[in-house]
Amino acid sequence: MYFNLLPKQLKVMAYCLVYIYFTANPVHPDSNESYDVSCKKNNTIAELSHCIVIKHPDFRVEEIKLKEISGRKKIASYYFPSNPIFSSYVATRREESSGTTFLSGPNAANNFQVMVNQEIFTNGKREIGVQIADEEFKAQVFRLETVRRSLEFDALKKMTRYRYLLLEEENSFNSLNLVKELRKVSKARVNEGLSPGVDESLSESEEIRIFKIWNQTHRLSENAKSELEILLGLPLEIDTIPNHNWTLPKELPNEKVDLIQMAMRMRPELSLSEKEIELSILRQNEVRRQKIPNVTLGAFAQNDGFNEKVVGGMLSLPLTVWRDYEGETIIATSKVDSNKELKESVSRNIKQEVLFALTNFINLSEEIKLYDKNKMERAESDLKNLQEAIQFGKMKIIDAINLQRILLQTKLNYLNTKSEFELSQIELVRVLGLPSDSFEVKP
Repeated sequence: MYFNLLPKQLKVMAYCLVYIYFTANPVHPDSNESYDVSCKKNNTIAELSHCIVIKHPDFRVEEIKLKEISGRKKIASYYFPSNPIFSSYVATRREESSGTTFLSGPNAANNFQVMVNQEIFTNGKREIGVQIADEEFKAQVFRLETVRRSLEFDALKKMTRYRYLLLEEENSFNSLNLVKELRKVSKARVNEGLSPGVDESLSESEEIRIFKIWNQTHRLSENAKSELEILLGLPLEIDTIPNHNWTLPKELPNEKVDLIQMAMRMRPELSLSEKEIELSILRQNEVRRQKIPNVTLGAFAQNDGFNEKVVGGMLSLPLTVWRDYEGETIIATSKVDSNKELKESVSRNIKQEVLFALTNFINLSEEIKLYDKNKMERAESDLKNLQEAIQFGKMKIIDAINLQRILLQTKLNYLNTKSEFELSQIELVRVLGLPSDSFEVKP
């Protein structure tokens, strides 16, 4: 929910719609409809990221907190701070006669009293309590959106990185097979006396080196796979993550200042900080109003048994003597100052994130241009020719090792740069506060 994208009138309307929706349809943590999201292998990468977000415990916790705050709103809407207190008593009055006549004797009468006391809000405590509950709800909406965006873009990065790890693993595995063939050829040449014994040692050392590269990439891909399987809740296969290329939105500002201003308008973290400041100010006002205590109104009716009936009222007001709320006032004031500093910290972090993401994107954009399609096709062709040259003994072992190492490193560098370039685009979209569907996904 990107409220900052809207004009003030539409922003107010959006707030109201969110408010009405969550009030009329509160979040139920025990409802299967909210969390029973089916992740399928043929889903798009956007659908998979959405599935990860909905299933993630951090997102669920924030949703449950939204329901908790709706309960606080209901509590704040109560018209009385406590239930009425009903009290009564019954007593017997007995009067002894002072005469000694035969007809004299004791007289008795029953006394009873009924009283009802009700504490009421004073000094606008209920009104400010309702305001605090409403602002807490709005702040939690921004917090929920912040968590959702963080989890969504993190999921996109994990899936992108996993896809390129698979490509790196495949590339290093092919190189491992090639160097195994090289070792067999070098061993055969050494046995026939066509090459010195050092060629076999060099090929064995190169095999160990390539195996280490493959093993490290394999471990990273397996770890990434297990992490995604836990997040998605389904077994992951090679074709589960679609192959695609990111494309940034075409109409993005060119100047750093304009990009920073865009991030300031659209990032929910900054709106959340502003809501926290408003909340702390409201709580400060609430503490000030607590200095005037609530009054209690009472009404009673009594009868002493001798035709004396009394009806009356009562007003009680606690005196603020020992409890002057000085400590609470200090805490509330400090919280306002603290939230203002936190907003400044969030602003600085957003600016820094934008500058970092922009720098990475620009540098990687220049680097990726070095790996044009023709160069990579030629490198792939050279690797195939190298394999044939090794099999037929048309090249020295040391030359084959050096050439293979250069070509392998070129492909690994390309895959690494391509991966980092796509991740930089995802990060740039995130730090600018744009939605994940703002850039195109091309196969």
